[in-house]
Amino acid sequence: MTNLFIAYVAAFTLPLLFHSWRVAVLGLAIQGILLSQILTARLTEHHAWSPQLVFEFASLFLIRAVFVPWSLFRWMKTHEMTNDFSLISKSLIQWMIAFLLLVAAFMFGNKMAPSDPHEALQVGSAAGSILIGLLVLANQTNPLGQIVGLLMLEGGITLVELLSPHAIPFPVSIGVSLVVVVLVLTCGQFLTRLLAITPGSDDAEKQVLL
Repeated sequence: MTNLFIAYVAAFTLPLLFHSWRVAVLGLAIQGILLSQILTARLTEHHAWSPQLVFEFASLFLIRAVFVPWSLFRWMKTHEMTNDFSLISKSLIQWMIAFLLLVAAFMFGNKMAPSDPHEALQVGSAAGSILIGLLVLANQTNPLGQIVGLLMLEGGITLVELLSPHAIPFPVSIGVSLVVVVLVLTCGQFLTRLLAITPGSDDAEKQVLL
């Protein structure tokens, strides 16, 4: 479990170092894989495999590790992103803020579960994902970057939900999965419409002429 949480932290922090939207989307895919693995490791400690657990694992893996990155790559394939894409600003202040947010997240995790290192690490990882997601949203004007920050934040919320050793009711699990799918599709509409009116694009020129 410890290795999974460390890998999850790496999955949402390392993309900050790269100036590539593909790395950012790949980070979301890795986060989805790790969330499904954390669910498996967490719940199988308390439950035998059941249809509900299989559904929860499949929904986490298929939606977050497959559907989300596939959708973003498909929506971006007709739009050339500049090499200046970055999740946070290229400044020492922003790096310091990101580092301090991670430190604060793990201090919070230790405060919430002082007697359970694994739970403290999970709380810290979830809080870190939420805070870094908010930092990305605060720095982004690019629609793809905003979507990455939003999904990073949502992944942290999901990790908080996985703290419970009890499986959530099956209808609720189905509803949550549908909400995530609708969220991704809504983000896709948001992305394609904004990219269509980006200055310099053919669609933008047509709209100006009209």
